[in-house]
Amino acid sequence: MEVLKRARELEREGRRVIHFEVGEPDFPTASVIVEAGKRALDDGHTGYTEALGIPELRNAIADDYRSRFGINIE
Repeated sequence: MEVLKRARELEREGRRVIHFEVGEPDFPTASVIVEAGKRALDDGHTGYTEALGIPELRNAIADDYRSRFGINIE
């Protein structure tokens, strides 16, 4: 929360600040996401992923970029 504190100090000084430090959505989480999260917890997925992320998700994102933008991502 130090970043938010500093951002508010800068705003009081008249500086323009674009806030990226707080990630609180202003809309409810889609039920499909809530259910997927519940299933993941029930399946024991409670730890961190690999540092580079989940390989299957990385591959799905790469495939999406390839099909939509013609960009190959490894």
